Amino acid sequence: MSSSTLRIQTPRVFLPLLQPARYKGAYGGRGSGKSHFFAELLVERALMQPGLRWVCIREVQKSLEQSVKRLVEDKIEAMGVGQHFKVLKTEIGTPGDGLIIFQGMQNHTSESLKSLEGYDGAWIEEAQSLSQRSLDLLRPTIRKPGSEIWASWNPSRPTDPIDVLLRGQQRPPDAIVVEVNWYDNPWFPDVLREEMLWDRARDPDKYAHIWGGQYQRNSEARVFRNWRIEEFETPAHTVFYFGADWGFSVDPTVLVRCWIDGRTLYVDW
Repeated sequence: MSSSTLRIQTPRVFLPLLQPARYKGAYGGRGSGKSHFFAELLVERALMQPGLRWVCIREVQKSLEQSVKRLVEDKIEAMGVGQHFKVLKTEIGTPGDGLIIFQGMQNHTSESLKSLEGYDGAWIEEAQSLSQRSLDLLRPTIRKPGSEIWASWNPSRPTDPIDVLLRGQQRPPDAIVVEVNWYDNPWFPDVLREEMLWDRARDPDKYAHIWGGQYQRNSEARVFRNWRIEEFETPAHTVFYFGADWGFSVDPTVLVRCWIDGRTLYVDW
């Protein structure tokens, strides 16, 4: 490509991922910009490394609409480097006869993955859904010297294979993993901010998982669902009830003061 300067604004939280590493992971809630960061990094890598070959992976990909292909295309256009790429129906050609492809892992075998052995890297999107079988197949397949495996995901359970690998007690030695959420994104859109604030006020468990990147809780065990948070005045001479839920293990102990008016239960402390 011709000599020119490409300036890419990168949120501070992602800066560690700009360093070389075998494994790079970004986990957290919605609106954090994880996918946008890796899509931009992939376009930049393709420009800097002519002949780059990269595979973008999901556990299940029944059509390209389920892949990150459109996001990568949008980044190529937004960065003004479209003249260096060939956007085809199922893949994207990169400078120096390189290639970016998009595949689902579910139907792959060790034999069918051999074509990826010479690839420079893989990006696993929605990595919380990747099965242990798929992860075990992928890791030894991406074997080229200096190759990298990226993962972006919204955590679901601590037992998910990607969490065990990149957030467990025995992480790979050459791994850089960052937590990123909506408040780390300087371009967090207002429309998502309204959604986030509504979930935070209405359903803290949902907010913690979807927006805060925390593991999903068993919300089906909740006793009350029709509740909301708002300000109210506690009348004088109110007869109070006091409740306690004694914590154990890592759970907290909770004490509440409450009162009842008709069919409404108020908790004011």
